[in-house]
Amino acid sequence: MTKIISIVDIKGGTGKSITSLALQKKLIQDGFTVELLNEGVLEMVSPAVESNTDYVIIDASPGFAFSEKLNEWVQASDMLITPVAESTFVLKALNSTINKMSELNNKSRNAIVYTGNRNSELFQEIKGEVQQKIEGTNIMEVDIFAPVLLDESWSNQEIQQHIASYIVKEMDQELSILLQNL
Repeated sequence: MTKIISIVDIKGGTGKSITSLALQKKLIQDGFTVELLNEGVLEMVSPAVESNTDYVIIDASPGFAFSEKLNEWVQASDMLITPVAESTFVLKALNSTINKMSELNNKSRNAIVYTGNRNSELFQEIKGEVQQKIEGTNIMEVDIFAPVLLDESWSNQEIQQHIASYIVKEMDQELSILLQNL
Protein backbone atom coordinates (compact mmCIF):
# COMPACT_ATOMS: atom_id res chain seq x y z
CA MET A 1 0.00 0.00 0.00
CA THR A 2 1.30 3.44 -0.92
CA LYS A 3 2.43 5.64 1.96
CA ILE A 4 1.87 9.38 1.68
CA ILE A 5 4.25 11.91 3.23
CA SER A 6 3.21 15.58 3.12
CA ILE A 7 5.71 18.36 3.76
CA VAL A 8 3.65 21.42 4.68
CA ASP A 9 4.28 24.87 6.10
CA ILE A 10 2.56 28.19 5.52
CA LYS A 11 5.89 30.01 5.35
CA GLY A 12 8.31 29.87 2.42
CA GLY A 13 12.02 29.21 2.73
CA THR A 14 11.83 26.65 5.51
CA GLY A 15 13.26 23.73 3.54
CA LYS A 16 10.13 21.97 2.26
CA SER A 17 11.51 21.29 -1.22
CA ILE A 18 14.95 20.26 0.03
CA THR A 19 13.36 17.95 2.63
CA SER A 20 11.14 16.46 -0.10
CA LEU A 21 14.11 15.88 -2.42
CA ALA A 22 16.22 14.36 0.36
CA LEU A 23 13.43 11.94 1.33
CA GLN A 24 12.89 11.03 -2.32
CA LYS A 25 16.61 10.35 -2.85
CA LYS A 26 16.85 8.32 0.38
CA LEU A 27 13.82 6.17 -0.46
CA ILE A 28 15.02 5.54 -4.03
CA GLN A 29 18.47 4.67 -2.66
CA ASP A 30 16.73 2.16 -0.35
CA GLY A 31 15.01 0.54 -3.35
CA PHE A 32 11.54 2.07 -3.13
CA THR A 33 9.52 3.67 -5.91
CA VAL A 34 8.66 7.29 -5.16
CA GLU A 35 6.53 10.01 -6.70
CA LEU A 36 7.30 13.60 -5.72
CA LEU A 37 4.30 15.87 -6.30
CA ASN A 38 4.00 19.64 -6.08
CA GLU A 39 0.91 21.83 -6.18
CA GLY A 40 0.69 21.81 -9.99
CA VAL A 41 0.28 18.04 -10.07
CA LEU A 42 -1.78 17.85 -6.87
CA GLU A 43 -4.60 19.78 -8.52
CA MET A 44 -4.86 17.05 -11.18
CA VAL A 45 -4.55 13.95 -8.99
CA SER A 46 -6.49 12.63 -6.03
CA PRO A 47 -5.03 10.64 -3.12
CA ALA A 48 -7.79 8.08 -3.71
CA VAL A 49 -6.23 7.12 -7.06
CA GLU A 50 -4.39 3.82 -6.86
CA SER A 51 -0.66 4.22 -7.20
CA ASN A 52 1.97 1.69 -8.19
CA THR A 53 4.55 3.49 -6.08
CA ASP A 54 5.67 2.74 -2.56
CA TYR A 55 5.69 6.40 -1.48
CA VAL A 56 4.11 9.65 -2.59
CA ILE A 57 5.81 12.78 -1.25
CA ILE A 58 3.84 16.02 -1.31
CA ASP A 59 5.93 19.19 -1.57
CA ALA A 60 3.35 21.90 -0.89
CA SER A 61 4.33 25.49 -1.62
CA PRO A 62 3.39 28.12 0.98
CA GLY A 63 0.89 29.74 -1.41
CA PHE A 64 -0.83 26.37 -1.74
CA ALA A 65 -1.05 25.84 2.01
CA PHE A 66 -4.32 24.25 2.99
CA SER A 67 -6.19 24.68 -0.26
CA GLU A 68 -9.10 22.30 -0.71
CA LYS A 69 -6.96 19.90 -2.77
CA LEU A 70 -4.05 19.97 -0.32
CA ASN A 71 -6.50 19.27 2.51
CA GLU A 72 -7.41 16.00 0.74
CA TRP A 73 -3.74 14.99 0.63
CA VAL A 74 -3.11 15.98 4.25
CA GLN A 75 -6.13 13.92 5.32
CA ALA A 76 -4.76 10.91 3.42
CA SER A 77 -1.17 11.30 4.68
CA ASP A 78 0.63 8.74 6.80
CA MET A 79 3.16 11.35 7.93
CA LEU A 80 3.00 15.15 8.08
CA ILE A 81 6.33 16.99 8.20
CA THR A 82 6.85 20.65 9.07
CA PRO A 83 10.34 22.03 8.36
CA VAL A 84 11.68 24.63 10.80
CA ALA A 85 14.43 27.07 9.78
CA GLU A 86 15.90 30.27 11.22
CA SER A 87 13.11 32.81 11.22
CA THR A 88 11.24 34.59 13.96
CA PHE A 89 8.04 34.13 11.93
CA VAL A 90 8.48 30.36 12.26
CA LEU A 91 6.94 30.21 15.72
CA LYS A 92 3.71 31.97 14.72
CA ALA A 93 3.42 29.92 11.55
CA LEU A 94 4.27 26.67 13.35
CA ASN A 95 1.28 26.87 15.70
CA SER A 96 -1.09 27.54 12.80
CA THR A 97 0.41 24.76 10.70
CA ILE A 98 0.41 22.11 13.44
CA ASN A 99 -3.13 23.00 14.54
CA LYS A 100 -4.44 22.84 10.98
CA MET A 101 -2.68 19.53 10.25
CA SER A 102 -4.03 18.00 13.48
CA GLU A 103 -7.51 19.23 12.65
CA LEU A 104 -7.36 17.62 9.19
CA ASN A 105 -5.61 14.40 10.17
CA ASN A 106 -5.12 13.34 13.78
CA LYS A 107 -4.10 9.78 12.83
CA SER A 108 -0.89 10.53 10.97
CA ARG A 109 2.60 10.62 12.45
CA ASN A 110 3.81 14.23 12.76
CA ALA A 111 7.40 15.39 12.61
CA ILE A 112 9.33 18.62 12.94
CA VAL A 113 12.39 18.63 10.68
CA TYR A 114 15.02 21.19 11.68
CA THR A 115 16.65 22.67 8.59
CA GLY A 116 18.22 25.76 10.17
CA ASN A 117 21.84 26.36 11.13
CA ARG A 118 22.11 24.61 14.47
CA ASN A 119 25.09 26.81 15.40
CA SER A 120 23.17 30.10 15.32
CA GLU A 121 21.75 31.64 18.49
CA LEU A 122 18.46 32.43 16.76
CA PHE A 123 18.05 28.81 15.69
CA GLN A 124 18.79 27.52 19.19
CA GLU A 125 16.20 29.93 20.60
CA ILE A 126 13.62 28.84 18.02
CA LYS A 127 14.38 25.15 18.61
CA GLY A 128 13.92 25.62 22.37
CA GLU A 129 10.55 27.31 21.85
CA VAL A 130 9.45 24.65 19.37
CA GLN A 131 10.35 21.92 21.87
CA GLN A 132 8.22 23.67 24.51
CA LYS A 133 5.29 23.92 22.09
CA ILE A 134 5.38 20.24 21.16
CA GLU A 135 6.14 18.87 24.63
CA GLY A 136 3.63 16.19 25.56
CA THR A 137 2.59 15.59 21.94
CA ASN A 138 3.47 12.69 19.65
CA ILE A 139 5.42 15.00 17.33
CA MET A 140 8.94 13.74 16.67
CA GLU A 141 11.98 15.90 15.92
CA VAL A 142 14.77 15.28 13.41
CA ASP A 143 17.67 17.61 12.57
CA ILE A 144 18.82 17.56 8.93
CA PHE A 145 20.70 20.85 8.70
CA ALA A 146 23.15 20.74 5.77
CA PRO A 147 26.25 22.98 6.00
CA VAL A 148 26.99 22.94 2.27
CA LEU A 149 29.26 25.36 0.42
CA LEU A 150 27.33 26.64 -2.57
CA ASP A 151 28.55 27.96 -5.90
CA GLU A 152 27.02 31.33 -6.78
CA SER A 153 26.62 30.23 -10.40
CA TRP A 154 24.23 27.38 -9.49
CA SER A 155 20.52 27.66 -10.20
CA ASN A 156 18.00 27.18 -7.38
CA GLN A 157 17.35 23.66 -8.66
CA GLU A 158 21.08 22.83 -8.60
CA ILE A 159 21.36 24.22 -5.07
CA GLN A 160 18.42 22.10 -3.91
CA GLN A 161 19.91 18.98 -5.54
CA HIS A 162 23.33 19.54 -3.91
CA ILE A 163 21.83 20.10 -0.47
CA ALA A 164 19.48 17.11 -0.80
CA SER A 165 22.38 14.88 -1.89
CA TYR A 166 24.44 16.05 1.08
CA ILE A 167 21.56 15.33 3.47
CA VAL A 168 21.12 11.80 2.09
CA LYS A 169 24.87 11.14 2.35
CA GLU A 170 25.56 12.76 5.72
CA MET A 171 22.18 12.48 7.47
CA ASP A 172 21.25 8.93 6.48
CA GLN A 173 20.61 7.90 10.09
CA GLU A 174 18.31 10.90 10.71
CA LEU A 175 16.32 10.22 7.53
CA SER A 176 16.06 6.53 8.48
CA ILE A 177 14.69 7.44 11.92
CA LEU A 178 12.12 9.70 10.31
CA LEU A 179 11.01 7.03 7.83
CA GLN A 180 10.96 4.23 10.43
CA ASN A 181 8.28 6.15 12.29
CA LEU A 182 5.84 5.99 9.39
